[in-house]
Amino acid sequence: MRIAVTTDGKRVAEQFGKNIKFTIFEVLRGQMRGKLLIDVSASGGQEALVYILKNEGVEVLLCGEVSESIKESLERYGIEVICGLRGSVHSIIRAYIRGYLKEA
Repeated sequence: MRIAVTTDGKRVAEQFGKNIKFTIFEVLRGQMRGKLLIDVSASGGQEALVYILKNEGVEVLLCGEVSESIKESLERYGIEVICGLRGSVHSIIRAYIRGYLKEA
């Protein structure tokens, strides 16, 4: 499973679309098997970010705030969105893997 986290340094970015980086984690059987930091600063807007995540095989997006229209676009591509998150990227991904975060 591929899980993306909006990234601002070591923290979850406050708002989808204003950040220019995602950390994508490869998770297998509840264990992190790898991660990839992608810079999408030249992406061409929020809709392009949705397309990039889909092309990267992302199944779940963990993020701060996200507009309802972008959330719906992500969900149309089959990407589960869990928003309203704050904290360090690694704390958030560990919480998700352990089952502490659910879609609201």
